[in-house]
Amino acid sequence: MSEILKRATFEATNSHQLSIVVVPIITGALATACVALRFRARYIQRLRCLFDDWLALVALILTWIFQGVNLAAVFAGGAGLPIETVIAIDPTAVTTYLKIILANFSLWVVTVSVVQLSILFFYIRIFSVNKVFAWLSYVMVVLVTTFAIAGLFSEIFSCVPVSKSWDPTVNGTCVDGKSYCSAIGIIHVVFDLAIVTIPLPFIWRLKIAKGKKVVLSVLLCLGLVATIISLLKIVCLFDLTGIPQADVTDYLWLTILFQTVELPIGIICCCVPSLKPVMGEITAPFNSLASRLLSYSRRTDGQASSNVYASWSQSGDAGTDSKSQFVRLDSSFAHVGREGVQHDASAQAEEYELSRPSDNKPKDSNAINVSQTYAITRL
Repeated sequence: MSEILKRATFEATNSHQLSIVVVPIITGALATACVALRFRARYIQRLRCLFDDWLALVALILTWIFQGVNLAAVFAGGAGLPIETVIAIDPTAVTTYLKIILANFSLWVVTVSVVQLSILFFYIRIFSVNKVFAWLSYVMVVLVTTFAIAGLFSEIFSCVPVSKSWDPTVNGTCVDGKSYCSAIGIIHVVFDLAIVTIPLPFIWRLKIAKGKKVVLSVLLCLGLVATIISLLKIVCLFDLTGIPQADVTDYLWLTILFQTVELPIGIICCCVPSLKPVMGEITAPFNSLASRLLSYSRRTDGQASSNVYASWSQSGDAGTDSKSQFVRLDSSFAHVGREGVQHDASAQAEEYELSRPSDNKPKDSNAINVSQTYAITRL
């Protein structure tokens, strides 16, 4: 691979090439974060990492190697460029491209199978008490492993001798490309659907809250995204580009792109159900910020209320002519039961009930009986 990269003679200039270069970085980073959080969750729980955890890590490593192979296809093989352009720049690049594509599909079939095995062993660990489900999971493990081995060897030896895969002038034979592509693609999609749907009946039989059943089902069904991508990338069944198959360097650009998305999404889906213990650490900063904002809002409201009450109790300078100002209290505040009013006649505070008049109060010329709630301040 290093020798191939040394011969890099192409630049990513069009949208086909740029998508193959940029998208894997984004999806790969997300997958890496999920695997790291998965191991963090095990650490928080003080649990040792099990076989499904290590398989997720292996799948991540293989995915990054796979992304490196795709970069080599762009920069050394001219992937995403019309074949006429590739030949004009470097006539030997087509041979390099075909070698890389052989490595691409061989590595893909292994990596995607490791992702599926990680999910299956996670099922076995979680639902091991259900013998029927455990038995079905082990059957799927055998089928997926068989598919990985058979797919790897059938890809490598799709042409005999192997060199005929990248050199059409060599005498030999190759399997029918369309039939092989259809078989591998359909088997993989069927396995994806089986892995996603097998746990659902068992989840809905669990004696847990219905809301938790829905959440678990949704998490497992995230794998359907990878299944849809797997289906769309079968170029022998769905021609989404309109590029003729003879244009080998540009014909498979969308398939390569879908592969760079499919594998990381599969890793993310196999990790998400394990991340509950670490979600508290992720959401803690946001919860803290929300608490501070709520506390600040309450303090601000409290200060505003204090200022309103303070304005009611203020009084002006004493004068010989007394004047009273009536201020209607807002309906959103509780009624004031008793309020102190200072008047010149006795030079001391007397209490009058303002919420309703009372016949038992002493008759006083300075007393004011009102039927509605007011606050009285001296001017």
